[in-house]
Amino acid sequence: MSTQSGQFPHGPRRLVRSLEVDARDLSEVVNGIDDLYNEALDVIVVRGAFDGRALAEAGNRLDSNALDPGWSRPNEKMPLEDLQLLGTDTPATPTYQDPRGASLDAYLSSAATHAAEASAVFEPGFDAADEIRSVLSHLSGARPVTVAQASDGRSYVPFTIRRLVDGKQIGIHHDYHYRLALYLELSKKVDTRTLISYVATLRAPQSGGELFVYGATSDSADLPKLANGFSYDLTAIEERYDCRRFVMNAGDLFLLASGRCLHRVGRISGPQARITMGGFLALAREGDQVFYWS
Repeated sequence: MSTQSGQFPHGPRRLVRSLEVDARDLSEVVNGIDDLYNEALDVIVVRGAFDGRALAEAGNRLDSNALDPGWSRPNEKMPLEDLQLLGTDTPATPTYQDPRGASLDAYLSSAATHAAEASAVFEPGFDAADEIRSVLSHLSGARPVTVAQASDGRSYVPFTIRRLVDGKQIGIHHDYHYRLALYLELSKKVDTRTLISYVATLRAPQSGGELFVYGATSDSADLPKLANGFSYDLTAIEERYDCRRFVMNAGDLFLLASGRCLHRVGRISGPQARITMGGFLALAREGDQVFYWS
């Protein structure tokens, strides 16, 4: 891991700070969530975090064109980023269907309606929500890890399943979502210095689907954008900022300070899809627990 900044024509070049560990020895990341918050790290990769066989079997079944378990497609209006989603039809993010994000009530109603969909993709005996909680607990600094709940007691979505097929990608962005109406309540309960993504792989594509993380941060001044003033200029970002590429296999997990670092997922090439499960997490404002949701 390197944390030093090199000289660059646009000023000091902030390097992407990452650490890769094996799930059999998590001693270096017992305070991993704190490290992501404090910018000691931007990315943590845990190899073999989950039962690779259980995740791969689910991924293989989900990648059959004969099977449609109820995918929603909130980015269908942008064909290149047509992500298929299972576990909700109202994600806790902006989408091309709803660029400002949904209301909290719409999100929570969808969570209740689709509650069993994502869990049902796994064989009996593998409780994905419990497995996620267990793994995240090892990185939480001994804090309890719980699914976020609304003030009326309704549960947020613990995780969703995401599928990207041939020719699809996730463009460069960051995930600082606290300004969305959906987060108005949650942002009062959590430490908003950043937002952390957690993503585990069920099925890796034959080519593409890598995670690219950039030293460009959401609060960086003058981030290069395209003429539309909205989309980031990927070519300029890659010329100006440090970049790290991460290739994931079934059972691997990454945690990314996605509220801070620009990142993207490379375009899929070939008949094998990229299938993942995951969501977001944040420290409680009081620092005494970790909330996760999707």
